[in-house]
Amino acid sequence: MSIDVAPRTLQAGDAVVDFDLTDLNGERFATAQARQQGLVLIALFKTGCGTCRYSAPFLQRLHEQYAANSGGKFQVVGVSQDDAATTREFAAQYGGLTFPLLLDMNLDVSGKYAITHVPDLYLLDAHDTLQRSILGRFSRDEFNELARIAAAAVGTPYSPIVRDEDDAPALKPG
Repeated sequence: MSIDVAPRTLQAGDAVVDFDLTDLNGERFATAQARQQGLVLIALFKTGCGTCRYSAPFLQRLHEQYAANSGGKFQVVGVSQDDAATTREFAAQYGGLTFPLLLDMNLDVSGKYAITHVPDLYLLDAHDTLQRSILGRFSRDEFNELARIAAAAVGTPYSPIVRDEDDAPALKPG
């Protein structure tokens, strides 16, 4: 008799699972290539998820402060489980997102990472192990730690992305 065991959600220290997906403009994005340039933060999300909606403006802030002008030394990339139209609407409504949004409508990447809750964030670099993970939650401290890592990677002073005036909770589960 065999018992099927669901795969464990990937986390920091596990092997990187590279993928290629198409963004909202029809362009291909390959993590294997991107992570050779520098750090890549991938954020897997579902547009109907309240915690994903809450986290999106902070991811945009992270992109604006550290990724937008880094020349690829740090990148923020969203991976949506929804279709292009729904993802575009989400991007406009929750933070005016300008970082690349990839489409995982068939849940191939979500399946490879064995996610159970969203948002799931993974920090990738040129090594073959996941450097950091934030699984199924928003965390003020963990988001700000990502900002510290990004600042060091791009050689700019650290500035928190979740600030006191945001009145953000310490933790918001997904």
